Amino acid sequence: TPGARPSFDLLRMPAPNSLGLTRRQWLRRAAGGGCAAVVGAGAYARWVEPHWVEVTHVAMPLTALPEGLVGKRLVQVSDLHIGPVVDNEYLRRVLRGLAALEPDYLVITGDFITSRRDEEIDLALRTLREAPIADVSTVACLGNHDYSESFRNPYVAARLVEGLRDLGVTVLRNESAVVGDLQFAGTDDIWAGQVDLYAALAKVDFTRPTICLSHNPDTADLPSWSTYSSWILSGHTHGGQCRLPLLGAPIMPVRNRRYARGLVRLSGGRTLYVNRGLGYSRQIRFGVRPEVTAFTLQRA
Repeated sequence: TPGARPSFDLLRMPAPNSLGLTRRQWLRRAAGGGCAAVVGAGAYARWVEPHWVEVTHVAMPLTALPEGLVGKRLVQVSDLHIGPVVDNEYLRRVLRGLAALEPDYLVITGDFITSRRDEEIDLALRTLREAPIADVSTVACLGNHDYSESFRNPYVAARLVEGLRDLGVTVLRNESAVVGDLQFAGTDDIWAGQVDLYAALAKVDFTRPTICLSHNPDTADLPSWSTYSSWILSGHTHGGQCRLPLLGAPIMPVRNRRYARGLVRLSGGRTLYVNRGLGYSRQIRFGVRPEVTAFTLQRA
């Protein structure tokens, strides 16, 4: 009948959408898509990102840098965690690849191993032979895991240091050394209760270009830096290992959360760089790819 109202109620009709789906069908598909995204993100975080290494290139201005060192390359790796958790073939592949960066210096900022006691040291030394240590001046400091799972076993650290020095690595434990015309200072680890910043800097010649190695970036907030105004290279944080959109990294093993990763300008003319590390405490990374840092030396 012309003008008659329809015999159905539009308010009771299923909600239309661009695909012609009912509201229930749309919600089912949306939930399925959300589950697939979660599963995909989990698989990525577990199997892709932990071994997807990023090479970060950073200019490193140094005061009093000799002309012969301008343009030289210093490569930093950190937090290998050689042991039962991190895939060893992945680490060997990365260490072999360091030669392609043509480093003039190689620095390793601690946490060589993850072990209960000293059972992983031999594996660590075999793995490190893949790096170009024999051909490149290599300097290192220790991290908390290099003192075993308790972070307090000096025997484990001493045995590791002995093996590293046999490989040709200059390991700095609260001391300094001139290596190939570049001066390095190195602290021992703060969580192991072994850091002595005063001793590390006591014999530094401040007329020389100097780089300090300190595994835990919280060391940057200790006193005794008043005479130091150059670079500090650290690791320890793994960049947080997982960084969530808008929330950042929920777990950060430092007191000063400014020291999560990357370049940080400090007081007194100091510059801190926190490497995200190669290894992991568990095989998962999200939004924080493992890192090799290649610094190009420049005059300040």
